[in-house]
Formats: sequence, structure tokens, C-alpha cells
Amino acid sequence: MTLRCCVIVLLLHLTGKVFLQDSENIFVHVVGDSVTLPCLYENEQSDVFWRYNVGKKVLSIINGQLSLEDQDTIFQNRTESSSSGYVNGNYSITLKNVELIHAGNYTCFIIKFDKKKKLQLFVKEKPKEPAQKQRNSSMETQSQKIMTFLTALLGLTLHFI
Repeated sequence: MTLRCCVIVLLLHLTGKVFLQDSENIFVHVVGDSVTLPCLYENEQSDVFWRYNVGKKVLSIINGQLSLEDQDTIFQNRTESSSSGYVNGNYSITLKNVELIHAGNYTCFIIKFDKKKKLQLFVKEKPKEPAQKQRNSSMETQSQKIMTFLTALLGLTLHFI
């Protein structure tokens, strides 16, 4: 009996059309990167709300149309989403030119089916480029003196040959 229940639960799970996972997905990017946050749901089209740290509005997808109404200012001119993907259940968004302030928790709410996907974004500073080594002027002067001496020596040698 227990085995039958396990098999039935497994089959129901495998035939489900939901790709969303309740576990958090973690993304690590560098300041200035573009980041695609995935949200996929294989089912009929639904309204979708993207939120940041619970309350801040990233964007909404309503009746298959992107809505930036009341979008939080930290996301203005930084978000993209492909409306052609909505029909196929692709509600992913791209954050352009991320800054440290964009690090945090993102949630994709699929309203009609009461599903959500949680993601966590970490944003790191760009690695600093190593400072160029300052040229040692005394070394440069010394090498110039050696070169001058060798040139004079070569000139004298050629003169006497």
C-alpha cells in the first residue's frame, strides 16, 4: 500500500507542468553586468508580478503586456522582458547595468496559479585593476647612460676598423 502511494505521488509530481521551485536560486554578478532572472511556467498565460525585497515593484506583466507603472526608481530604465516569451510561459526579466543597490531578494509571482519563484542576487564591486608600476626614473636614466656609453664605444670601434 505504501509503495503504491509513493508511486502515485511520484507520477503526479513527474506529470506536473510547473518548473518553478520553492528553493532560492542564487545569482552572483559584478557591478555593471546585465543579469537575467529566470521565471518559467508551462501553462496558459497569467499575470505576473516581479518584486524586490518583498515590497518594491520591479515590473508587472498584465494581460500579456509589460507594465512599468509605479516601478521603483532603482529599476527605471534598467529592466527588460520579452513579451514574445509570455505565450510560452517565459516571464524572465533582465536587469541592465546592475549596481550594489540591486542586490537582494527577487520574487516572481504567477498570480493565476498562485505560484512564486524566489531568487537572490548578489552584486560585487568590479575587481580593481592593478595600479601601473611607476617607472623608476633613476633606473631609466642609468639605462640611458649605459646605452650612450655602448653607442660611443661602438662608434669608436667602427672608426678604428
